[in-house]
Amino acid sequence: MICHKYKCIFVHIPKTAGQSIEHVFLNLLGLSWEEREPLLLKFNYDKNLGPPRLAHLKAQEYLKYNYISQSMFDSYFKFSFVRNPWSRIVSFYNYRRYYQLFSFKHFVTKRLKNKILERDYWFIGPQYEFIMNHNGDIIVDYIGRFENLQNDFNVICNALGLKDVKLPHVNKAREASFMQKFFRKSKRHYSEYYDKETKEIVENAYKKDIQIFNYSF
Repeated sequence: MICHKYKCIFVHIPKTAGQSIEHVFLNLLGLSWEEREPLLLKFNYDKNLGPPRLAHLKAQEYLKYNYISQSMFDSYFKFSFVRNPWSRIVSFYNYRRYYQLFSFKHFVTKRLKNKILERDYWFIGPQYEFIMNHNGDIIVDYIGRFENLQNDFNVICNALGLKDVKLPHVNKAREASFMQKFFRKSKRHYSEYYDKETKEIVENAYKKDIQIFNYSF
């Protein structure tokens, strides 16, 4: 997301509450979700111009595909959010409704690494790739954590001169309703989905995320 009015770039890593953040800026500009294109929140059908959803451009892709000049990129406040990889995978499993097709264990052991991670790499690939350049340098100014969402977003708001901005829970309610409908019980903590095997598979798939962002199961 690019917001020229507030001179900022939001690198939206999927499944880190990014739509809630995007809605804040749409509201600040008086735009509806259907009018989100000016913030570069739109679908993309040309592989030469980025991923299928431009909302999920990596930081370096804003420059690579000429969505912003180098001078503007350098001067704008760039931020992103990361999430515990084990939690992120559970969120992806529920968001795509894979629970209608197979168990979480089957999803991780048979589908995630061999099929889904490869097919949807742009969406569920390692988080560090979104915020680093090819030299391995972090090129965003601030990295918040999903686990400390509102407090970290407050830091961003202070940097942009915004005050008392409360994040809406855009996709959280949707996920919860899915869970209640198909499991008929309250949402479980992500750790309850895992056994030793599935925990280790996710750990190996996102080892660098875990190291860089200092996450643990």
